[in-house]
Amino acid sequence: MKAVTLGAFTWKNQGRIGLFFDRVKETGAVWLALHFLLLTLCVNFPVMFSMARLPPHELFSRLNGGESARSLPEPVREALAENAPGGGESVDDFNLMMIENGYGARILMPLMGMTFGLVLIIQVVFYGCVVVFLGISRLNVTPLPIRGSLGLALYSSTLPALAAALFGLFLPTVHIIVFYFLVMFFVFQRSRLCPNG
Repeated sequence: MKAVTLGAFTWKNQGRIGLFFDRVKETGAVWLALHFLLLTLCVNFPVMFSMARLPPHELFSRLNGGESARSLPEPVREALAENAPGGGESVDDFNLMMIENGYGARILMPLMGMTFGLVLIIQVVFYGCVVVFLGISRLNVTPLPIRGSLGLALYSSTLPALAAALFGLFLPTVHIIVFYFLVMFFVFQRSRLCPNG
């Protein structure tokens, strides 16, 4: 908790930055993994929230780039046309049919799981790149071990993750780019303040 607090609220005080680096070096791999998952959940929340709020017709239209009915199998389209008033498909009929046939469990949850997995992979690649570039930037000063570099990156990401999650409620997916820019700024600013970390 102390490393998270120091990572979130330490700006230019070199004594506190030094204390932050000491805490990061003492942190175990389990705590780093748990904090990584917490950050991933924060970054993922706005995307999941916006997906869950979309009605089935709109979600299918966005996924297929067109009308949702065209993407359905022929028997489903025929059943929908027979049950719709006037013999045609309406948005409300489509939404009702999807919900009655397990839209949440069969379609929405797997899509949300795939989205979470994709963001998780992006997070792993991003933090891997941050660790590599942090190691390169510290070649002329005291180098950090990989766990120290990863801890610095993860614990410095707490405040950007919370800010990006709030921003993502208004602009989902754009918030991920904002989050990564904020993390890079925080990490390299703190690394520069403690050259002998």
